[in-house]
Amino acid sequence: MLRFKLKYLLNNKQNRLILMLTVSVSLLIILIGLFSYREYRNALDTELNTPNIELLQINLDVTNRAFREADNKAVDLSFHQAVLKYINADAEDAEIAAEPQDVLKTLATEPDIHAISVIKFKDHSVISSGYGYKASWEEAPEHAWTPWIEKMKEKPLLIKRRVYTGTDPQLSNTELLSLARPIVRNGEVAGAVLIDLDYDMLFSKLYSHLSSYQFVYNLEGELIYPKLNLPFPLTEMDKVLKDIDVSPFTHVKIEGKAYMANQTFSNVTGWRMLSLVPMEQLLKNVTTARNMMLMLSLISIAVGCSAIYYYNFAAFRPLKRINKLLTPDIAAAGHGNLYDLEPVIGKLVGDFQSKSLVADWSLPELRSKYVNDLISRSMGTQEMRTKWEHYFADWEENPLELLIISIDRHAQWAAAFVEEDQMLLKYAMNNIVLEYFEPAWRAVTTAPQKDSLAVLLQPRELEEKELKEESARLVVLLQEVLKISVSIGVGSTASGVAQAARSYDQSMHALSGRLYEGYGLVHAYPEAESKYTESVGAADEAWRQEVLHALKSSDGGTALEWVRRGTKDTRKLGIQPQKVFRSINDLLEEIMSMATTGGYPLPAELADYTRHQVTTMDLAEIEDMLCRIAVHMAGVLGAHRQSKEYLLVQNLIAYMESHLQENIGLQDIAGHINMGVSSVSTIFKEETGSTVYDYLTNLRIDKACGLLQDSGLKIADIALQVGYQNENSFIRAFRKIKSTTPGKFRESSKYPSGYADRPKPRRSGVSEDSE
Repeated sequence: MLRFKLKYLLNNKQNRLILMLTVSVSLLIILIGLFSYREYRNALDTELNTPNIELLQINLDVTNRAFREADNKAVDLSFHQAVLKYINADAEDAEIAAEPQDVLKTLATEPDIHAISVIKFKDHSVISSGYGYKASWEEAPEHAWTPWIEKMKEKPLLIKRRVYTGTDPQLSNTELLSLARPIVRNGEVAGAVLIDLDYDMLFSKLYSHLSSYQFVYNLEGELIYPKLNLPFPLTEMDKVLKDIDVSPFTHVKIEGKAYMANQTFSNVTGWRMLSLVPMEQLLKNVTTARNMMLMLSLISIAVGCSAIYYYNFAAFRPLKRINKLLTPDIAAAGHGNLYDLEPVIGKLVGDFQSKSLVADWSLPELRSKYVNDLISRSMGTQEMRTKWEHYFADWEENPLELLIISIDRHAQWAAAFVEEDQMLLKYAMNNIVLEYFEPAWRAVTTAPQKDSLAVLLQPRELEEKELKEESARLVVLLQEVLKISVSIGVGSTASGVAQAARSYDQSMHALSGRLYEGYGLVHAYPEAESKYTESVGAADEAWRQEVLHALKSSDGGTALEWVRRGTKDTRKLGIQPQKVFRSINDLLEEIMSMATTGGYPLPAELADYTRHQVTTMDLAEIEDMLCRIAVHMAGVLGAHRQSKEYLLVQNLIAYMESHLQENIGLQDIAGHINMGVSSVSTIFKEETGSTVYDYLTNLRIDKACGLLQDSGLKIADIALQVGYQNENSFIRAFRKIKSTTPGKFRESSKYPSGYADRPKPRRSGVSEDSE
């Protein structure tokens, strides 16, 4: 029966025409889709291949430059007379090793070099810039190179990745890249020069971007970089290396996903640098277009077959009705056909896809940015209302809640993870927060600071919610799931979106209570508002000045005592946390300025310091941090006070203080120590951060202030006593530094200042601790 019906339908000329057109259109659509897909992919390969190769070459040049510099040092040492003398010595002699050890220490001063060693094969002795001469390799504190160092007899250059196994606790488990060059005497390899490079510092200079993964392999096929957080299993990477072989470019599949692989080789180390670019996102749109065209071809075939089957019964009436409904403004002529229907369907599908993508992808980001602009007050009222109506159409005009979730000890937490892991954990925390509030609340999150997450909430039902209790459970959940300790600040309820910024400020105010109350707690604004007191006066800042004075005097013990006293008084008085944060930030910035001016090394706690670092810490940990910083700075300043330049500057300052009343100049000051004016100016500027003239002027004005306060001398007489022959010149200099005239300064000094002791005059630079 079916065979009979098909034969009957195909005998109809109109049916055959419809079938021919249907098959032709479907094949054309399929061919266009496949051709477009192939051409787009080929074009994409061409456009991406060149920049990826260039990026690999840039990174390769970075590593080559570092190894070439180290290799040049190794080659120079292999021909150095002191090194050759040590290699040629027949007996063990520590005195012969003294001279080459000094050479090694001189060359090992660069930050990316851990140590330089000279290894002698004859008697298995070694000299190192780190631990000196050892008569036996096994006596060396760090000798993990012994199993492979004698391979130097066969190879002119060795580069090995290894882990430091010595006794220095600061270098424990540090990754090293060891470069070795042979020392040849009389045609035989008698020893080797070994340079240990810092692995992390070398590869931190590589340029990377988020759309590709980069790997480095050595000649033996061992993975050199990265060492952690590998995006793919090593077995999969072995397959990639086999697929790409020595070609610069190919397509590979890893765990079922397509990647573009590019590689280049180093002519210095022989290393292979490989990058993988995921193709899924790059080809997503064109794959969707190809699939849509295939779908349309199937639809056209199905509609054609249906039209043929129903032709004798309905005479294309359904098709005409569909055309009339979809294009009511165009009068349908004749029977119509599927060719007229195809573009209409394509437009509908395209519009639907476009709107779906906007809704699914853009709306969450737009909402998050809206909340961020809202709490930062970077929108006007009109813009705020317009965007609220567009982005939050499914929300209601009901009260809103806003809370801040902040990671405790954020700087310490961030130091434990690489940046990619930090982003992953914060992304996970954001998802957990949204899922946690989803059942009962409408929620939008944004990240106003690195350590915090702002959450805008609206209850789905008009009933009271115990937000503080729910926030406390969220703190426990984040600790259990992500092992992240957080504190939460909750502001008062906002009657509308216009009050959300005020609620954010209240949340931040409440969150600052973490300073006294510790970590992992929820702080509500109404409760925190009246807990703390304002500053009671200048006495609150006295401890900070005493800490700085003690550090400048290299008195670490006194600095620690004032730090502990200051934090104890702060806790006792309950000073408003934001004022405490500002005070501590000012102290740390002055310490950093002191270190920068003097060229001293910063303590580890201030290496990447930002003003928000202390806002995520409690007072006890801030005290511990300040104590560590004080000990470090007192040590480096104490060492500096023994330097020749420091003592020379102190001599100059003492000379200036004892001759203030005389008309001395730079020539006189330099002549006091029998040095040139240029040399004295340079040394003085480096030590104090001030010129000799400015420092002398400050000394004179400081002494003048004391005379104005403690004596009844005329201003002209005071000018003479501080080295000014002309009273007007003295007044101009005084006004420039003190922003007032000497007469007004004396008048204001008659009134009590409210201080128990008069503040000491401040001078420029570090050398003011000469007393």
